[in-house]
Amino acid sequence: MITPRDRSLAPADLHVHTTHSDGSCTPCDVVRSAAAVGLSAVAVTDHDTLTGIASARVEATRLGVELISGIELTAERDGREIHLLGHFVRDDDPDLLAATIALREARARRIEAMVDSLASHGYSIDLAALRRLFPRATIGRRHLAEWLARTGQVSDLRAAFSELLSDHGPIQVPKPRIPWRTAIELIHGAGGTAGLAHPPRDLRQSDLAEYRSAGLDAVEVAGPRVPRSVRLRRERWAETFDLVPIAGSDFHAPDRPGRWVGSVTTPREQVMRLRERVRSISTAPPVD
Repeated sequence: MITPRDRSLAPADLHVHTTHSDGSCTPCDVVRSAAAVGLSAVAVTDHDTLTGIASARVEATRLGVELISGIELTAERDGREIHLLGHFVRDDDPDLLAATIALREARARRIEAMVDSLASHGYSIDLAALRRLFPRATIGRRHLAEWLARTGQVSDLRAAFSELLSDHGPIQVPKPRIPWRTAIELIHGAGGTAGLAHPPRDLRQSDLAEYRSAGLDAVEVAGPRVPRSVRLRRERWAETFDLVPIAGSDFHAPDRPGRWVGSVTTPREQVMRLRERVRSISTAPPVD
């Protein structure tokens, strides 16, 4: 049995998605999963939305698990998509909320274009019915894949992506993104820390130096299927640039091997370091 004292020393999963973006479990579900495996904290970091935080917070309070309010912003650097994690953000910050609304509206237009493209390739998606099926979600590619699989137009989710929905598939439409420096500023403006999510394998030390100079606070050093050699290299670079090394499961759905809530975690001491960064952000003098 896990006691409250034991839990306070336990690690945290700092990268989890819910039905409010492209996950298959509700915010309450993921909090219950975090409690079941004995985590001290879990961060709900849905893509470009903060709407799942409120219900997760209620369940976290009930179960005695710390809920870290988070987000994963879709950003762009030199024409390439990157993702920035915000932790300990205020989920009522007006500037961050406005940015997420704009991103979600652009995502909705993207999905409509993808549905039209699918139709031109002989596939049928009832977008209104799909939205009723996932009423709280920001509809994305996974939802399109689920519809195609459920209606028998493809054999399964994997086939939907490999044949149609992959980044270089026949119906791909560019994803809306914001400048990466703007993403860091928005996260800091909401009182949170900014971390680089699942860095690309070809990340260079000079890239990380540039991120740090723009205010990056943390970098994911571990995640699903990250080799030990890559993790160790990222940990060394994190130390070099005084970045907090963080990690999380990147949980979306139970059908993804190695990505259950708590499968990859951040040690408690690094969570405390991240919290110290929050304090330094909140006490920093304003920039002229």
